[in-house]
Amino acid sequence: MSGPFAIDCRGLVKTFAGGSVRALDGVSLSIRENEFFTLLGPSGCGKTTLLRLIAGFEQQDAGEIDLHGERLDHLPPYKRPVNTVFQSYAVFPHLTVAENVAFGLEMKRLPRADIAARVMAMLTLVKLDGLGSRRPTQLSGGQQQRVALARALATAPKVLLLDEPLSALDLKLRTDMQIELKRLQSEVGITFVFVTHDQHEALTMSDRIAVMNHGRVLQIGTPEDVYERPTSRFVADFIGETNLLAAEPAGPGLFRLAGGDILQAEPAAASAIAVTLGIRPERAELCASAEGILRGRVEHISYMGTDTTYHLRLTDSGLFRVRTQNRDGALVRVRLGDAVGVRFPPAAVRLLDE
Repeated sequence: MSGPFAIDCRGLVKTFAGGSVRALDGVSLSIRENEFFTLLGPSGCGKTTLLRLIAGFEQQDAGEIDLHGERLDHLPPYKRPVNTVFQSYAVFPHLTVAENVAFGLEMKRLPRADIAARVMAMLTLVKLDGLGSRRPTQLSGGQQQRVALARALATAPKVLLLDEPLSALDLKLRTDMQIELKRLQSEVGITFVFVTHDQHEALTMSDRIAVMNHGRVLQIGTPEDVYERPTSRFVADFIGETNLLAAEPAGPGLFRLAGGDILQAEPAAASAIAVTLGIRPERAELCASAEGILRGRVEHISYMGTDTTYHLRLTDSGLFRVRTQNRDGALVRVRLGDAVGVRFPPAAVRLLDE
């Protein structure tokens, strides 16, 4: 991942409705060569708008976009060395699978023998060997999405843009396609820029993730970085589940909750009068009430097969969740209404920006 960035965005601003809607608000980020980079955030956060700017389907109001060190934003979409895979597949129903994959190659007027060889290689890559003569209507949703991927990859783009391409698939197929997409990206060795609002997809496939909200990039990092070390309340709450506790500084590395309990947190620095502490449910464990850092009563129990989440009402009326894996002999035996304690290491407590 050395050398120039595959995509370099600097100060991008995009507005709609005569400037009243600010879809992108000074977005800057750099995407490395051969990286699986994900834009993650809720609907309306600006992630698809950013993808469309890179593709050339929209023009920014301010800022610059470079591809491998050269300005990209002045080129029309058809002259940009990028391809896009959409949520709706967008395969041509009147063409066969092979004809769909060959479409972009034929537009480039390549020799027929080269096109045939490339189509066969692409169908093998996406595991659709032997299906070249079928029509899209004869394929499953997952197979149609593979056709769209093969068509987009056939012309060897420098960057592949993927706009929520798995959201129309059912859960099991979506999970399988996540693995396939990562395999494809590794095999073809090009940059993938993937848009999703699904945190699980982002954590499963990405080399790095940019978490967005209200047209801004809030944090960029590896899946481990953004999950284990969120820098803001929004990131901590959007990616996975997080217990958010209001507190105030009570000494170096110490914070007092509304009910008077004192917690130790990492990192220890805090200058604000009021702060928010974040604790992942799986980093906490239940214990006897007298042994807990926090104490409360079990208000609800959610059994999920692989794990169980215990919803507690703390003594200061706050809510707290504890998640435990259902390993052999490790299922915690508590019932609704039981008084319990909660304990966790200081490293599990994160100090979050608003």
